Amino acid sequence: MGYPAPRGERVPVTDPRHLEILAFLEEESALLDADDLTGWLGVLAPDIVYRAPVRTTRDHRTRGVFEPDMYLFNENIMTLMMKIMRMTQTDSAWAENPLSRTHRIVHKIRAYRTDMPDEYEVHSSVLLLRSRYDDPKLETLPARRVDIIRTGEEWKIASRTVFFDQATLGVQNLAIYL
Repeated sequence: MGYPAPRGERVPVTDPRHLEILAFLEEESALLDADDLTGWLGVLAPDIVYRAPVRTTRDHRTRGVFEPDMYLFNENIMTLMMKIMRMTQTDSAWAENPLSRTHRIVHKIRAYRTDMPDEYEVHSSVLLLRSRYDDPKLETLPARRVDIIRTGEEWKIASRTVFFDQATLGVQNLAIYL
């Protein structure tokens, strides 16, 4: 499996809907950077699928660069809620105690119409910068994302697939969200 190709007609960057999608993703990123995980849960659809396929290092011409059935994480709303409750309401989430200081740069945002009138497939790139403890070194985690965003009364992320650029991730853990 490789990077998925967009499925629908591209929304022009001059279209007001594109600007709304951009603003939504900026607000979502700000929630995560502020460690407002409860607020972030509020922008996820009840049927969310949040996953990252494992990247491989093999001949991409014959098998692709991602495993289609193997994931670094493969979450739904219940597993995300449980993890976030553990991080925010217990003392047992040691991987994020003390908290990471993060900064997400979301760019190259391209939105495409889908068969559903209030749904968009959004391709973007994200760069996570993360510092931990008193270490002056920054961890960096580049990735591409494919989101399904539903609009309407409330905007929600219905699906997010994260395609990491690295086969071996240069971070201590994945106790963060992209």
